[in-house]
Amino acid sequence: MKNFPYSVILLFTVLGTALSHPHINKTVSASAQGASLKLTYFTLPYNAEHMSNIKEGFVFHCGRATLEISGEIESQGVNLVAGEYLVRAKASSSDKWTLLLIPKAQAGSTAQPDLSKAISLESRSIMGQPESHHLNLDLRSGHGSTHGSFILLVTFGPRAVEGILSLPVPQA
Repeated sequence: MKNFPYSVILLFTVLGTALSHPHINKTVSASAQGASLKLTYFTLPYNAEHMSNIKEGFVFHCGRATLEISGEIESQGVNLVAGEYLVRAKASSSDKWTLLLIPKAQAGSTAQPDLSKAISLESRSIMGQPESHHLNLDLRSGHGSTHGSFILLVTFGPRAVEGILSLPVPQA
């Protein structure tokens, strides 16, 4: 009988852990024209209350996302060397974001990376999307003006932000 309270506490601890929100680890890969990308992150539930309080300069860790690049990729005229990058999203407001890549080797702490090393991707913020109840990242093919590019897509709630990663132009 002495162990009964401990047994109850253990039972509730195990049940709480089993029923809590799982953070699903995801990996997405894409390749084209000799370039390969591998995106790794974990999902998070969307929190509308938290997002309503976002201020300019807030940096979101995007599920501790990393992007591994091999081959020739560029963004806004900056060549991205092969290697691993931390993916972050920086807010101008709660509805306008810029995606950042920070070379992992230069980041310092991955929890609080050195943003002075960040490379800003050409980014487009999109509102009014069907609500994404969890953070979702994807790699897609460009279309229209971004044809011939990879699109790094981050969706959360009714928001999405696209970062454009250009492939080299094929030589004729």
